[in-house]
Amino acid sequence: MSKLLRLPLFAIIGLLFLFYLYYAEFDKLPSVTNDFNLFAFTVLASSITGFGIFYINRWLNRKLPWRRNILSRFVSGLSLDFFFLGCLLILMGWLANVTGLISYEMFQEDMFIKQIEIKLIVLSFISMFVVTLVEFNTFSYNEYSVGQIRKLRAERKQLELQFEALKSQLSPHYLFNSMNTISSLVYRDPLVAENFIRNLADTFNYVLYTKEATVVTLREEVEALKDYAYLLNIRYAAAVDLRIEIAQEHYKREIPPLTLQLLVENAVKHNIISNDNPLKINIRATEDEIIVLNNKTGTPSKTASHRVGLDNIRKRYAFFTSHEIELSDEDYFEVKLPMISS
Repeated sequence: MSKLLRLPLFAIIGLLFLFYLYYAEFDKLPSVTNDFNLFAFTVLASSITGFGIFYINRWLNRKLPWRRNILSRFVSGLSLDFFFLGCLLILMGWLANVTGLISYEMFQEDMFIKQIEIKLIVLSFISMFVVTLVEFNTFSYNEYSVGQIRKLRAERKQLELQFEALKSQLSPHYLFNSMNTISSLVYRDPLVAENFIRNLADTFNYVLYTKEATVVTLREEVEALKDYAYLLNIRYAAAVDLRIEIAQEHYKREIPPLTLQLLVENAVKHNIISNDNPLKINIRATEDEIIVLNNKTGTPSKTASHRVGLDNIRKRYAFFTSHEIELSDEDYFEVKLPMISS
């Protein structure tokens, strides 16, 4: 709310207090003509009070944020607001009486002064309670809104990353190589060609099945990887040696889909594969991590960096764990993926 809007709002609240207190005692409303000084004092006091409370709460929001301790923030805000209001009313009442703006002589009975003070204290406390409650509700709504926005952004980001992984598996280059392999097998060995097509279909079925999944079990990922490994064996024969050494107790753990397949595909893409110098890929798991290791047989001349696929995996992992993916690129290329707690 802008400052220009706060001024009339606080003034209206103060005048409502005045009308209530005045009417409760005299059964009539104050007159602007006869009680102009009282109106002026009320508007001035309520405006200063409103701005003071606003800046107190803003200072408290920095020093003692709601999210740190809701109860302490609520009590502190209520106490400081009420204390500030009390001090301000005492000071302004004294100044108004000294300067002649208003005088207690306008009230005929001392008992009325006591009654109006008690009513003013009660109204002020209720008002400060409501103000603090509104502050808390505003904080709660903002936290909920921000949380929902963050959640939607995270979900959208996950879907974007999933889409990037999906595109890598459905790339024209990958399809072109697969079609060439099938074409060469159809007349030479129809049975192998049929098995190749079935495994290719299973691979794409897994890709499509997991296109909106954020995580899958390690068992699902390994089973899909075996289909992909069959395709590699048909294309490269003994030139690609993929070994999976994962104990059964780890198969219930979770992993972002297509992670292992992307890493294996990266290894194939970024190495020169031949029968004389085969590519050896080993995948194993411990209690804390999954390790994907491959030897380095030489880099093809026209091959992009590993970083695109690894960045995709790293960003997807960031949604589930604070542990970083470890990378070693020396004699061997090694990627350590932290286990995700299910």
